[in-house]
Amino acid sequence: MRRLRVLISSHEFKPYAGSERAVGWNISTQMAKFHDVTVLCADGPPDNPNSYRNALSQYVEKQGAIPGLRVVFVEQPPRTLRYDWINSRLKVLTHGSRFQPLLFLGLDGWHRAAFRAARTLGFENFDVVHQLTPISFLSPGYLWKSDVPFFWGPISGMYNVPSPFARSGGMKSYLFQTLRSLNITRETRSVHFKRVVRKAKRIWTVAQDEFKIIDSIAGGTAVPMIESSPPPEIVGCVRQYDSTRPLKLCWSGLHDNVKALPLLLHAIAHLPEPGKVALNVLGAGPETKRWKVLAEKLSIPNITWLGPLPYHEALQSMGKSDVFVHSSIKEGTPTVVLEAIAWGLPVICHDICGMTVAVNERCGIKVPLETPERSIAGFHSAIERLLRSPGMVQKLSEGALVRASQLSLEAKVKEISEAYVQFTE
Repeated sequence: MRRLRVLISSHEFKPYAGSERAVGWNISTQMAKFHDVTVLCADGPPDNPNSYRNALSQYVEKQGAIPGLRVVFVEQPPRTLRYDWINSRLKVLTHGSRFQPLLFLGLDGWHRAAFRAARTLGFENFDVVHQLTPISFLSPGYLWKSDVPFFWGPISGMYNVPSPFARSGGMKSYLFQTLRSLNITRETRSVHFKRVVRKAKRIWTVAQDEFKIIDSIAGGTAVPMIESSPPPEIVGCVRQYDSTRPLKLCWSGLHDNVKALPLLLHAIAHLPEPGKVALNVLGAGPETKRWKVLAEKLSIPNITWLGPLPYHEALQSMGKSDVFVHSSIKEGTPTVVLEAIAWGLPVICHDICGMTVAVNERCGIKVPLETPERSIAGFHSAIERLLRSPGMVQKLSEGALVRASQLSLEAKVKEISEAYVQFTE
């Protein structure tokens, strides 16, 4: 494969980090094995300037420079800092959450600064340009305005929570999801968004929602790809279950309404013999107390609340399970699901967002997200299938280990790299 000159815009870019910072770091640094990569990134988030720059300096000091990689830091412009200052004041009124429109206005300011930096570097010095992070479809940046082949993604954020679930969270939840849905429709139908999509050679999409919308605008441009990868440090093994003991289930996540643990609790309570499963619940949050009360009310036996364990302890706890259950009703691609797949755990989850791509029929059981009642029935049915057919646990576990290799960072970067070459020949 011939080495190309690649310009990547990745606002989030930091070693030894998680979330989108890891997406930017992992894909860009691994891509440098195949091409000469220049990364435009922020020097840090607006509320922590120079943190990305300092983290890279520490990395290079310990590990050395990465061959084939050049990093160009683009400072947060005054406009972005002003929006962040306003948002920090609004947090008092919104109980700690930030006002999303201001966040994206601030990001737009940084994208404009990044585009100016790219013009200074000279677009004629690059073979391809790639908008990498943020992964939100609302942040396409401005590299697409150049005459260089443009790539975008993986992108996410077009998923709409079904109305029955939005209503189940109360009026505030319903209004939020309704406004969010209207905003998604408005943005994806805008002339600006369609121009960006039609300019792209390829757009990698996390969920079916993004794929369908992109494909309707520019057929053949969208390709499914989740934004994260299973952690390479996890060495999984095939799970064995023979029904002589309770089936060990693991659930992990922030205890809030979106994670929807009550769906699983009701599903277990409806089993003919709930004692045939043992559930470990990791994490904590605003709903912890209410969920514990519900578990007691449902008389669920064999449930252990492990709380917010340190990362490596949480991983080890997950690794001792037979099956991982993820009940969330809205996600990108949850890291915990990828961790479970890496462990070789069969996964039971909703058939939504990144989980639609990450979990296939060989490594898990996916439940349609339609109404709370149908989700409870779906989780209940999935658990019963595993209890009735113990050998299915081993079969899905073997499939999970295979799926982990297919979703590896190396496989992801190779696919993106091959697309670069394909569209520059």
